[in-house]
Amino acid sequence: MTETNTIIKIGKITGAAGLRGEVKLFHDSGERERLAGIRELYLLAPGAREEDMRKTEVLALRYTGKTPVLTLAGVTDRSAAEALAGTLVYAELTALAPLEADAFYVEVIAGFSVVDAAGFPVGTVAGVLPNPAHDILRISLDGKAQEALLPFVDVFVSEVDAAGRVIRITPPEGWPLD
Repeated sequence: MTETNTIIKIGKITGAAGLRGEVKLFHDSGERERLAGIRELYLLAPGAREEDMRKTEVLALRYTGKTPVLTLAGVTDRSAAEALAGTLVYAELTALAPLEADAFYVEVIAGFSVVDAAGFPVGTVAGVLPNPAHDILRISLDGKAQEALLPFVDVFVSEVDAAGRVIRITPPEGWPLD
């Protein structure tokens, strides 16, 4: 999937807001400007398969404090809104507000090359594990049939070159353990 049509998870519906079918969204980034102008979202019900994801139109977006409240097409009453609680919400990357030049969405780094401080290949990003303290990189190691985990923090990740699709790391001594 290219960056132009990449669909990323942006949050989860936490419940109904009011009586007219609006839903509350827990937004992963928490930054209002990321949702500005959003017109379409993809919904994935709890326990459903990815191929069951469905596209829906966003009719309105407002905020209650920091919480986004959405009016979605076809959701017209509180019961329908409550039925969506726990639904994961995705958006096309191109539909979200642009990021600053040195920023990136964590969801798009799978496949980036990983090199050490000297520029020697280490492996490829297999994915990112969300963690309350900080995200954790899953790295498929070159020449080995294994993955290694590395906290996605400045002390270990010295550079993310989004344009070049490369992550430079300075792992702790003895990483990964043999």
